[in-house]
Amino acid sequence: MKKSEFERMVDNAFINLTRTYKFTKTETKFEQRSCTVRYQNATTEITLNYELGGRPWLAIGEVNQPENRSTLGWLLVELGVDPMPTLEQAFHPVTMEDAELEQAMIKMNDQLLEHGVALLKGDFEILPALQARARKYALACKRLMASRQKQT
Repeated sequence: MKKSEFERMVDNAFINLTRTYKFTKTETKFEQRSCTVRYQNATTEITLNYELGGRPWLAIGEVNQPENRSTLGWLLVELGVDPMPTLEQAFHPVTMEDAELEQAMIKMNDQLLEHGVALLKGDFEILPALQARARKYALACKRLMASRQKQT
């Protein structure tokens, strides 16, 4: 896929974010096999992360406190929209065909607009719960890895 085609898909997928919540694209960074696209408004930064062949994901955080961030995925889990990922899922990469990419990004934008309005407007009250959930999951993954290494 060409860079221009990817950028067209991103612009199309996140047009409502830019129109409704006054986000502007502040950076697009291409590396060998990945890309990040940053959007900001006065309070919130949204970062689209994509690795070739994988599933894109969104990070959401405060503009003025970059360490205060989480992901759309953890937001959806916290709100009961998506189930908690199993530990096994952390060790199996999710692949995606290029043809599915634009629809996946449109879906993420729709989920963000439906479930993340408070974050988009600068209300970050839920972020500590999302961060705690992510830390607990990461710790459980580390424990699982350690127990697997002991078995070998």
